[in-house]
Amino acid sequence: MRKGVFPMIKVGVIGLGNIAQKAYLPVDSQLQDRFEWYLVSRQAEKLQYLQKKYGFQHGTTRMDDLFEENVQAVFIHTATSTHYAIIKKFLQHGVHVYVDKPISENLAEVKELYQIAAEQHVLLTCGFNRRFAPLHQAFGQLGTPHLVRATKTRVMENQSPQFAVYDLMIHVIDLVQFLMGSSKVEYVDGRLQEQDGQLVWAEVELTNGDASGVAQIDLRAGANTEVAEVVSDHGVARVENLQTLTHDHDGQRMIQSTPDWQKMLVTRGFAPLIEAFLRAVENDGPNPVSPASVIKSHTLCDRLIQSMKVIK
Repeated sequence: MRKGVFPMIKVGVIGLGNIAQKAYLPVDSQLQDRFEWYLVSRQAEKLQYLQKKYGFQHGTTRMDDLFEENVQAVFIHTATSTHYAIIKKFLQHGVHVYVDKPISENLAEVKELYQIAAEQHVLLTCGFNRRFAPLHQAFGQLGTPHLVRATKTRVMENQSPQFAVYDLMIHVIDLVQFLMGSSKVEYVDGRLQEQDGQLVWAEVELTNGDASGVAQIDLRAGANTEVAEVVSDHGVARVENLQTLTHDHDGQRMIQSTPDWQKMLVTRGFAPLIEAFLRAVENDGPNPVSPASVIKSHTLCDRLIQSMKVIK
């Protein structure tokens, strides 16, 4: 080995389904000059196809092969029901873990996994990409918020309340509590409406003592939208679909859109979050998505589900 040249960090990617293909592999493939990637899928044909498409050298159908390769970090893109066992196994082997939200629909499991990560001195990072969307980051320029609201809608989806809350609503719940300052945020109230066992809409109210927050979801709105709004001493700012920021202050309106040249995975926060996690692995840095704030978001989802205040 040449003097001053260090071996690349080995990173595993477990699960090559829709989210991995849309949001992660396009970014991972551009980082092959910094990291040595190992793809894992039980479907050999899919594995070979994606290796060829993105130029990844290493692939396997056996997850345990990653231990033999001594990977230092893994991205987990498998079904939520499998998260707990896989995450626990890698954390106990001293491997940094990045996992899609939710970590688990069981709050006790979420807390246990973060405890293991702390004991092993490794990262457990949850994929809350909305926090890293550039226009959501711009909310920080408004100072301390008074009111925070985030709403997500769908044209028409049939999902059980628990699945919808943890799969979709958790994004807006996390964004609201994050913008309010996670450590002081408390659950105030929550309600939902269901029809024939399927969620129609749900709402959670939060407070941090100084500000109020609301997270909402509607699965039968006839439109796919995502809107976040912050009110502060510096006016009212609204981000629509992570792509357009409107800021009203002192009788003036400023509109900012994402540049045409900016890649969608940057706009949606995936690329910045992936980079932040890998940089923390490289430099033994802090978790880019704080454990306490992740536990808070899962706790708020749990409170809503447990209360089951159903509006007829």
